[in-house]
Amino acid sequence: MLKILKSLLLIGVTVLFTACGTSPKTNFYLLSTEHSVDIQTTDKLTIGVWKVTLPDLIDRPEIVTRTGPNTINLADFHRWAGGLSNNVSMLIANELTYNLKTGYIDVSPWSAYRNFDYQVKVHIRTFEGQFGGDSNLKGAFVILNGKGNKKLSEQIFSFKEQVKTKEYTEMAAIMSRLVVALAGKIASEIELQQEK
Repeated sequence: MLKILKSLLLIGVTVLFTACGTSPKTNFYLLSTEHSVDIQTTDKLTIGVWKVTLPDLIDRPEIVTRTGPNTINLADFHRWAGGLSNNVSMLIANELTYNLKTGYIDVSPWSAYRNFDYQVKVHIRTFEGQFGGDSNLKGAFVILNGKGNKKLSEQIFSFKEQVKTKEYTEMAAIMSRLVVALAGKIASEIELQQEK
């Protein structure tokens, strides 16, 4: 009897290890741009980009997709590398470098002794997609003076793009393009402030 129990236990452990070995591979995604940000910078314009704020619901490792008016899906095997807020913050900084031709852009936190010409704060309210529907990016951004103690401009933004496939790589690419569009709007507003 003891021999049979040991055999059954050995079979059970073998089945358990085999089952663990067949779990799906986790895929990691980054928000990125389609152009190179390694450009010759000509302007010494300095900008501080505060870490982007996102609702807790979407600032998580899993990619969040909308499945209905009151339902969402958290993709266990499709995740943001480094966190969504960090991804958005870095892409905005890279795009500002590209659009404003300056390499003097920092993402918070930064040294208390750091001086800027402008600071940027972005608050995202909605950043999600629906397969077969739209991916939406909505919120507001604020342009502050270099010390961060005076509001120079505040803009509400809303961008969307249709999601035609059911692939997470396409969803990440679309979400990247929405952030690039937002960064372009921020860059244009900074250029307007420079003209004042």
